[in-house]
Amino acid sequence: MLKIRAVKAKAASWPGNSPTSNSASRRIGRASVFAAVMAGLLASHGVAKAEDITFAVIGPHEYDLPVNFQPFNVFVQYGEFQSSSQEFNSNGNVVSGPKQDLLVGLSKYVHFWTFSQIPGVGFAYEVIVPEIRIATQGAPAADGIGDTLTGPAVWIKPTPDSTLGFQSFFTAPIGTEQVTNNYFSNNSSLFYDYQAKWWDMTGNTGAVFRTDRRGPGLDPIREGTTFFSNIRIGIKIPGPVEPFAAVDYGATSGSYDLVAHTPVAYSNNHDLAVGGGVMLNMRKDISLTLRYSHSVAGQNTYETNAGYLKFVYLF
Repeated sequence: MLKIRAVKAKAASWPGNSPTSNSASRRIGRASVFAAVMAGLLASHGVAKAEDITFAVIGPHEYDLPVNFQPFNVFVQYGEFQSSSQEFNSNGNVVSGPKQDLLVGLSKYVHFWTFSQIPGVGFAYEVIVPEIRIATQGAPAADGIGDTLTGPAVWIKPTPDSTLGFQSFFTAPIGTEQVTNNYFSNNSSLFYDYQAKWWDMTGNTGAVFRTDRRGPGLDPIREGTTFFSNIRIGIKIPGPVEPFAAVDYGATSGSYDLVAHTPVAYSNNHDLAVGGGVMLNMRKDISLTLRYSHSVAGQNTYETNAGYLKFVYLF
């Protein structure tokens, strides 16, 4: 649910046809990390990109939602640790790059409700605050509170075992200096869930739209659009533990430098990652999900090599 874009003014030189070796991208500016959020994590920077796919943080049963219920609240704490010194170059080959460690927390509050005049439809409103630290070899570390993400969701249940909905979230550049995106954005997606007797599937497909990025000491940049999709498939076994598989894909079109009037080199990227984990239902109102994912294909981005955590408390 998170999108982070980090721009580094300086980076060590690394061999190979790689985003880290592109001198043209140094126009983008001083050391800075831009953050936003939306059911997933993504990180990149102009000199070297690390991307964790938008909404990569979601777990199984993410959209297993009810209708015709009494209002309730949910607190969710997502976490991710991404560490890699391998990246995909513009040809899709894996090359060595400067080591990058990314630590992200997403603190989410959700209020769920229905309207008696609209039976069979559920509503929710979310507020998500990201906490970020990113450290790249050859560049200063950056940390802080990212741009808050907020917005509504609405859904129906076409059958008793399925859910279909739409969510739309907005961010403004209000995060701390090192971790603001310096642009406004909208992240909208369709989401779905299906619960069978011995297995279940949940996921989403959507896009992130951004305004031009403008900030102190930075060239104005026309940001690209991101398209993403996330799927979780769980196996229902007796007991409180549910194993699951994960597939995540994200692709971002190239950015454009509005001062140089040229495309930003290596700013287009994509990443396909697969992984697996377990969901532990500790109590009726508490669950904990752990997962690991790794890239299998990509372009102009660090390999995903990440561990994820999700803690849910209903009240």
